[in-house]
Amino acid sequence: MMQVLPYLYSIGAAQALILAIALWKKEVNSLSNRILAIWLLFLCFDLTVKAISLNSTNYGFTLSYRLVQFFPFLYGSFFYIYVRTLISKQALNFKDLKHFAAFIVFVSINIPTLSGFFELRPIGLEYFEVTLYISSISYVTAGLVLIFKYRENLSLQQVDIKEVDLQWLMVMGYSQMVIWLIAVSQWLIPIQGYNHWTIYIAVSIWIIITGYLSHSQPNIPPISSIKTPKSKISEDRFEEVKEKINTLINDEKIHLQPNLSIGKLAISSGYPEYLISLYINRSHGINFHDFINKLRINDAKIQLTQTDKEQTILDIAYACGYNSKSTFNAAFKKHTNQTPSQFRHEHQPS
Repeated sequence: MMQVLPYLYSIGAAQALILAIALWKKEVNSLSNRILAIWLLFLCFDLTVKAISLNSTNYGFTLSYRLVQFFPFLYGSFFYIYVRTLISKQALNFKDLKHFAAFIVFVSINIPTLSGFFELRPIGLEYFEVTLYISSISYVTAGLVLIFKYRENLSLQQVDIKEVDLQWLMVMGYSQMVIWLIAVSQWLIPIQGYNHWTIYIAVSIWIIITGYLSHSQPNIPPISSIKTPKSKISEDRFEEVKEKINTLINDEKIHLQPNLSIGKLAISSGYPEYLISLYINRSHGINFHDFINKLRINDAKIQLTQTDKEQTILDIAYACGYNSKSTFNAAFKKHTNQTPSQFRHEHQPS
């Protein structure tokens, strides 16, 4: 196995380099993709050094080999920063250096060792693993929490959430967690051979997965939480909102507008987003996403029972505000336990 490792590491490094170049040029989610590209360049250097060291008995004394020992401190932080910039479009600033504090501290206190002039044991080694695993797993967890919160806010404010599917990002996050759990298991249960190859094979596989998923990513719109005031809202306001929304639905068919969001509904109604959200939740017991989809599906059911055979299911999907047949089919089945085709066949007059 040890003879194969340099080749596996070299392949992983080459993949990381190619992906980094491609992501740097990618225009969609440009800031987050450049952060991911920088992360991949660190991985590329890390894997390259590991590959060279396996073929050289003296390479362990070089600056590069000593330096990459501290690179794992960066990886959890990179994941968190990548997710944050991806879903919030928040720019980076000087304060973000705090997320790399563990790496900066360990490298700083080990400058004499890294210089190569002294054959010193790395300083702070007794705290290395504990600090690394607590820091890294915390940052990966924080990144996953950001994704969960984003998906929750998305369902409260958008109708067409399938177009902003973050499943690919969840896979990236869970893969990161698996890698760190492997690392922790290596630390707690040292097994000869297991420590030498498992973690970097997992990293190489993760690079492949990341490359495929990151290139198929959609544009991620920023979503902020709807802030509800602490003051009590009178019943009269709820009645006003109810009347206005019913008018927009019955007279203007606003629920059939493509890409409808709670923000657009707020502008059309003249009421704040939090009030519309509270009204829908209180009066209907569902969120904005399910509320609008329920209205759309009710309209679709009427159209599907009509005898106009020339109107295709895709025509009906577009007429009801959906941007694709797959999204329409998924929403229809969720609310009726049938596909549009099954419903149409069942309700066509004999």
